[in-house]
Amino acid sequence: MMSGGNDKPDCEVGVDCDRGREMGCGTFCCRLLVRLDPDEQETVNPGRVAKGFVDKDPESGNCVHFDVQTSLCRVWTRRPRVCREYSCNGDYLLQVVLRHGFRSLATLLKIARDAYIPKETYAHVPHRGTPAAPEKGGSGSAAIELRG
Repeated sequence: MMSGGNDKPDCEVGVDCDRGREMGCGTFCCRLLVRLDPDEQETVNPGRVAKGFVDKDPESGNCVHFDVQTSLCRVWTRRPRVCREYSCNGDYLLQVVLRHGFRSLATLLKIARDAYIPKETYAHVPHRGTPAAPEKGGSGSAAIELRG
């Protein structure tokens, strides 16, 4: 687990986010809408309704808790339940990002609507501690590890 806010996380889902970024994920999960469960919502002002989501940075679209310099969550030990349980592997939107890039959530959803990516070709972000897949084609970019 993180201590002091920005140490390397010990992620429950075990996905190696550094390798995911090398594959081209663009840290898209940190740009998704993060809904909070009722027991996670805090009221800022008494008598007002609590927000049911985490705010986004208006310029980047990243979660306000995402540190762009370290690519780590500033509230890792207190992050919302949905962030603790989310695993990008198997998420269709990750497959679209890896193939088409990430510019904005709106653009991603438009591309995803028209894209066809068979499940047998889904890329898989490795879990921490697994050996790196060999580079394919010598392009200099990280290879996409395909699940078969």
